[in-house]
Amino acid sequence: MSLYNNIADKLASQAGSGFSMDSLLGGFIGDAATQLSRAVGGGALAAKAINLGAGIATQAATGLVNQHLSLRTQHQLGQGLGVLNDLLRGDWDSAGGRLLDSRVLSQLFPGMLGSLATQAAYWGQPTPLFGGISPAEAKRRYEAMLGESLCRQNLYLLEISSPLSAASEAHRFNLFTTSIDYSPFQLAAEKHKVGGAVLDSVQGCEAVELSLTTMDDQAGSLKRWFAAHHGAAVARNGTVGVPADYAMTIKIVHGSVTPESRYGGGYEDIGLFRPNTLEMRLSRQEDTVQELQMTFSQLDTFMRA
Repeated sequence: MSLYNNIADKLASQAGSGFSMDSLLGGFIGDAATQLSRAVGGGALAAKAINLGAGIATQAATGLVNQHLSLRTQHQLGQGLGVLNDLLRGDWDSAGGRLLDSRVLSQLFPGMLGSLATQAAYWGQPTPLFGGISPAEAKRRYEAMLGESLCRQNLYLLEISSPLSAASEAHRFNLFTTSIDYSPFQLAAEKHKVGGAVLDSVQGCEAVELSLTTMDDQAGSLKRWFAAHHGAAVARNGTVGVPADYAMTIKIVHGSVTPESRYGGGYEDIGLFRPNTLEMRLSRQEDTVQELQMTFSQLDTFMRA
């Protein structure tokens, strides 16, 4: 088995480093001569005689191969041995590279390599069309964005509760509201000039102003709801109520439309508010659903809902 192993190793080494018929035949016969020399005792005279015979055999074998196989055929045979060796070692990239270098594909499919080279140059070349990055990089960024679950602007849950609110009215707010505008975080600060520099002095946070655009039913349920809270804050006789009578808890959950559809504990804002203004518009020139503009102002910022 040692001779077989030597031949196999010689094939692998020749296939990995480039094929030469002379060196390959010389290696085979040289390995056989070495084995024969060891078998007869390894003497100097025997080794010299065996090496002389090996040289003659190598020349004869090389001449015979060159007589029957062209250089092109010998080169293709070397490429085939290289591909086979890469496949046996599991090196698919190297095997593919040898296959492309051998130009076998271009002979079987004319123009194929030119098309592949053009496509490779296009995908790897940065271009202004993609902002200075390559199409391959743009594709990777696009696939990365596809894997993100982006929050949608039209998906939100609105919950309003107060001592004067009924469950049906809270449901109507979430059903009828078409848009919400608010700034959940506002800082009040002053700028002070010190020489040529400017220093920022934070004073505190501002109350949140929340605006709702909503529809209403023919019975005016949401108008009556707002009027009741406004009357609890300031009565017609001029007296002012206490926050416990008119304060309401407003909760906005982003990314869901019902409590059951909340995904992954979406972001939410919650606070105590009082009614501020109610605006509406009527026009006989437009046959459309009426919209109400309600605004609410946050109560004391240190109070937690």
